Amino acid sequence: MPPPSSGGPAMVLVLNILSQYGVPSGVSGPLGVHRLVEALKHAFAIRMNLGDPDFVDVTKVVSDMLSPEFAKDLKKKISDERTFKPKHYVLNYFFGALMLSPSTGIVLNNEMDDFSIPMKSIGDHDVPPPAPANFIRPGKRPLSSMAPTIVLKDGKVKASVGASGGIFIIAGTTEVFLNHFFLNMDPLSSVLAPRIYHQLIPNSVLYENWTTVYDDHFEIPKETRDVLEKKGHVLAPIAGGMISQFIVQESYGKLVAVSDPRKGGFPSGY
Repeated sequence: MPPPSSGGPAMVLVLNILSQYGVPSGVSGPLGVHRLVEALKHAFAIRMNLGDPDFVDVTKVVSDMLSPEFAKDLKKKISDERTFKPKHYVLNYFFGALMLSPSTGIVLNNEMDDFSIPMKSIGDHDVPPPAPANFIRPGKRPLSSMAPTIVLKDGKVKASVGASGGIFIIAGTTEVFLNHFFLNMDPLSSVLAPRIYHQLIPNSVLYENWTTVYDDHFEIPKETRDVLEKKGHVLAPIAGGMISQFIVQESYGKLVAVSDPRKGGFPSGY
């Protein structure tokens, strides 16, 4: 999906970085999670240069994000031993704006929060710096994180994956893709696996640790958290994140669909 959605280019950049480590061994275990976090931090740094192509020229930025050669250069900046501060790497909510229209009963979205605001982050290291390419202008579309993804093999559709969840969409959709196509998990396990999130600023790893209203518990293993902390990552638990939908075309012609149980979803076929 092209800009002003940033999900597609960001996912491709992360996957191009990680594919250089070897599949599946290079993206497995706690070290694989560390590499994923570092790739996400680089992707979100580059993402700050995106905006509505009707207002800013993002041709070079998108071209770089889709380039395997550009990904190789970024991989050279990743250390397996430690993470770095944001300068090393050159919000939506479940109930939108938390406002209900009295005339329609519709819960309003908070899409305007997808714009960058000048001077918003001055003195606050937990807020991303202003991104001029995504400043508010009349008629301008805000940068989004939508990442509807169709996977092709030999010119035929192999799978589709997408999600809701605002800024968490990019990391979560990438993880579902990695789980199935890199780590060889079945579709259900790919969606059920606990997730981590990073958006560069604030410089902290958000990891799932929660029990849903349906009594399903999701938590990144302590072993993985310990390894990440030893590498300098600051970790914080999160009760929530992105909600995924995943459909896979199996080799024998059968469609396998998974609707994320985190929100009580279940697939329906017709």
